[in-house]
Order: sequence, then C-alpha cells, then structure tokens
Amino acid sequence: MRMEFACICLSLSVAFLVQTMLLVAVPLAAIELGATPLALGLLVSAPYVLPLFLALSFGSLVARWGSTRPLQLGAAGMVLGAWLLAALPGFTGLVAGQLVIGLAQLMMIISAQTAVTYFGRGTKLERYFGWYTTFLSVGQMLGPLLAGWMIDYRGGPAGAIQAAFLLSLVSLVAIFISNKRKGHGGTKEKVGLRVGLARQLTLVKNTHGVQLSMIASIAAMLALGAHSSYLPVYLESLALSGTTIGLIVSLRAFSSMAIRPFTSMIVRLLRGRYATMALTMAFMASGLLLTGFAGNFYLLCFFSILVGVGVGLSQPLSMVVIAEEVLEEQRAQALSIRLMANRAMQFLAPLLLGFATQLGGFAVAYFICGVLLFLHLAIFKWLRHRYGKTLVRKFAD
Repeated sequence: MRMEFACICLSLSVAFLVQTMLLVAVPLAAIELGATPLALGLLVSAPYVLPLFLALSFGSLVARWGSTRPLQLGAAGMVLGAWLLAALPGFTGLVAGQLVIGLAQLMMIISAQTAVTYFGRGTKLERYFGWYTTFLSVGQMLGPLLAGWMIDYRGGPAGAIQAAFLLSLVSLVAIFISNKRKGHGGTKEKVGLRVGLARQLTLVKNTHGVQLSMIASIAAMLALGAHSSYLPVYLESLALSGTTIGLIVSLRAFSSMAIRPFTSMIVRLLRGRYATMALTMAFMASGLLLTGFAGNFYLLCFFSILVGVGVGLSQPLSMVVIAEEVLEEQRAQALSIRLMANRAMQFLAPLLLGFATQLGGFAVAYFICGVLLFLHLAIFKWLRHRYGKTLVRKFAD
C-alpha cells in the first residue's frame, strides 16, 4: 500500500510540476505571439473548458472502472498535451495542448483522490490527504522555478515547454509502476457515464458539510486562478526576470507545502475543520486584494505566502470533509462534483481577470478578486451559522 501511495503521489507531483511550468511558459509564449489581455484570459482558461462539462462523467467512469485505467489514461494524456504544445506552432499548438492537458489532469486528479480515500479514515485519512497534497505542492513549487530558469537560460518559453514534455513521461512511468493492483473504487454495478445533474445537486443539497467544503474549495480555485494565470504577466510588466517570476510564483506552492504537515494541529487549535477553512479564505482574500498595488518584491512574496497558506490548508480539508460526509460508493462522484465546480471557477477566473485588466489594469483586477473572496467567506460563515448544530464538528484527534 505504501509503495502504491508513493507512486501515485510521485506521478501527480510530476504532473503538477508540468502543469505549473506551463502556467508560466504558455502565457509568456502567447505574449510573444502578440496576445491581448482578454485573448490571454481565453487561452489560460482553455484547460478548464472541457473538464467543466465532463467532470461528472469522469467521476462515473472512475466509480465503474476503479482508479487504475483512468490514471493511466490521464498520464498518457499529459504526455500528448505537452507534445502538442511543443510540436504545433503558434496559437494552434497552445490551444490544442491546453485542451488536452485539462482533460488529462482532470482524469488523474479524480482517480488519485478516489484512490487515496481508501487508504484510511478520520485522522489517518487527514494525514494521507496531507501527504498527497504536499507532494502536489512540491511539483507546484518546482514547476515555476524550473520554467523561469529555462526561460532565462535555455531557449525562452519554447525551451520550458519542451522540458515539460520530457518530464510528463516520468509521470506516466510512475503510474504504470504503481498500478499493479486493481484500482480502488471499481464496482460491478453498471454506472452510466451521463450522471444526472439533478441527482448530483441533490447530493450536495442534502449534505451541509459538502456545501461548506465546496465553497472553500471554489474560493481556493479563484485564488489559484488569479494568482497563477496572470501573476507571471503582471510580474513581467514590472520588468522582472523569468527566474524572479518563477521564484515569486513558487513561493505560493512552497508555503502550501510547508503548512500542510501542521494541518491537524491547526484544526485542533481552531477547534474544527470549518473554522480552519474560514481562516483559509481570509488569508487568500488578504493575499490577493493588494497584489496589483504591490510593485515591491518583498510585498509580492508576502502576498504569495498568504495565498499559499490559505490554499495549503483548504484543499486537503475540503477533500477530507467530502470523503467522510458521503457514502463510500458516492466518493468518486462527490469528488467529481467538487472538481466540476473547481474547473468552473478556474475557467471563469482568468476571463474575469482578463476583462478587468483590459479595462482597469492589474490593480483593479486583483482588488476585485480579493473582494470576491471576502464574499465567499461571508457566505461560508452565514451558512455555517445557519446549519448550526446539524454540522458535526470534526477534530484532528
């Protein structure tokens, strides 16, 4: 089990390393081709278009097949998407590669999260998800650093994209090493690929913990979308080097990784997961609100750390709450609902930033994102107060 878990974590870590390399390289490659802020928003949103409509079907697929084959298909798709980015010229390659990578990453994430839910319960499950998301943060931290270095010293954005393609092969190999067993979550029951949206919304409506978890998760995706998609472009407008841009973007992932081993302790100190998730939204909102006004390197680093701490705590907690609030056979589909909502926000966030940037500049765009995150926090606290004693308070012990 430990070997299987380690290989899954390694594969997903490398997949996120590839994805975060491309988050830096693709926007800068598009700028070289003359993209406007709004066109850039459309390009950055491309990986989240198809997952927005297919997340529920993919969840059903994982529920029926188990995690093995979907993980393999997702890892192969990452290789194909990175190859398209490297091989096809101009905007054609950028758009085609982004679309394929979005689908591939969705398949890998749903499968991996479903597999992890079978490794334990309670505090043990918190630890597994903590380690899983820590590995992801390692990839997210190293990706921008490597991309920035490649952009400065090894052929610009095109060199970073080629390196991402080579690294995607490592993710594929790790998945084939791990998947010697039958995948977790498989069922002999026939599960249609088209899952009724009304049925899925009923699952969310009737489970208060899932509702709160999804609000926190969507807020984190707004923060990530705002921080990752346009920050490299904003930093380049400040005449910073590729290496410096990579460092600032990586600080968010590093702080996410650094805080996760302390998740259980923080949950105990704050007396529950829901109080902790509320704090994460306050951190993310504060970190984004003034980013567009901060031309100072150290302030930009501090705001990146705030966003990273918020994301680092909210993501594993939101997955644990969903895993424990639904029946075992509903996990893959419940996690897919979460991912569908996440992808919707990741699709909308760059478009919102692109539109706001084109109208009022980066300062206005990041200020609007900060206000929206504080609005998420207000809704979260209102619902938590409304549900009151119907919520089971979850402690780390």
